[in-house]
Amino acid sequence: MMWGAMSYNGTAFLTKVNGHLNGAGYINILGNSAVPSAHLLGFGDNFGIQDDGVPCHRSQLLLNGKLKTT
Repeated sequence: MMWGAMSYNGTAFLTKVNGHLNGAGYINILGNSAVPSAHLLGFGDNFGIQDDGVPCHRSQLLLNGKLKTT
């Protein structure tokens, strides 16, 4: 499986996901791919993440404030 993102400024880094993705793995992808991509695309820290609500996007790690998504 691959993880990627897009915006009106361009596309994010494409990240290969090995095996089953859980909340900790999703946080890792966001920290290692989404945040650097947002900075590269000129958003700095002023960006949001939109997800589709699958379980790893709604894990307790995320919901308990380790990382907030929109």
